Amino acid sequence: MIFRARLFTICLLLSFSSASFAATVSAVKGQRVLINLDGDTAEVGDEFYLINPDTHKRIAIIRIKQIKPGKALGDVLRGKAVSGSTLQAKAPSSMSADVTSPSESSSSVSNSSGFLRVLKDSWGVTGGYLMSTMDADITYRDPGFGTVLKTSASMAGSGFGVGGFYDYALNSSLVGRGAAGIEQFNVTGSASSAGCQSSTNCDAKINYLSLYGLLKWYPLQDKYRVWVGGGMGYLLALSKSSSALNESQISTNQVFTVGGGVDVQMSRKNYVPISIEYNMFPPSDTVKASMISIKAGWAWNL
Repeated sequence: MIFRARLFTICLLLSFSSASFAATVSAVKGQRVLINLDGDTAEVGDEFYLINPDTHKRIAIIRIKQIKPGKALGDVLRGKAVSGSTLQAKAPSSMSADVTSPSESSSSVSNSSGFLRVLKDSWGVTGGYLMSTMDADITYRDPGFGTVLKTSASMAGSGFGVGGFYDYALNSSLVGRGAAGIEQFNVTGSASSAGCQSSTNCDAKINYLSLYGLLKWYPLQDKYRVWVGGGMGYLLALSKSSSALNESQISTNQVFTVGGGVDVQMSRKNYVPISIEYNMFPPSDTVKASMISIKAGWAWNL
């Protein structure tokens, strides 16, 4: 029994030794730790156990926040960090050896190593399906008597859009997005009288060069990163035709945008951005319009 106990102790110590790296905690300030990598390498988002060098017990869990030459900065997620602690991989990482604690399940390992747990700058391309509506009050002249008449038309339709975006990580949960694209605003409908170029059939077909600025907040950051946000857009008409509107009503527009979405992380480098956004055109005395866009694409982390 004594021999077995000693053998178990030796194996336990060896297992901790093999799972630890040369990297050590050189300084602790609040919930931040400064790590001396000492030749090892790590990536932003990697998680590690901190091992007390005296007791060989886990005392904390940290996540790498920033990488510098020969050093790294980490956040303490759980426990209490102390100077001199060594690092043990919580999941497979880019350090010199990929070691996993026996207590970690295969599913948690896959999730930890397969995607980022922090926001990074990124860029991507998207395609979209656009659903548009417009209510217009139309003024026209009676062709027989020349009198000024009024009618109204409710129009709806759909179109498509393509574009690209750049996301800039402002902090751990906020991202600023700049986006540009080509979008179709296509609506058709009927008027109660022949006010649309002597017809009751009314339409508006506009191709826009669209520029958007959004502020996105990420309340959930996991494999599926959920966000909500809002901002504004500037739409420049590239081509236009309409039987319901005159030329002065179709030029440039500003829109107010609210929306939400999810980034489905495929790896540390790539994710699929999916979003739904509501664009409201500032209403005038004669026209009210809106557009809902459903977008999906492919993106790259920088």
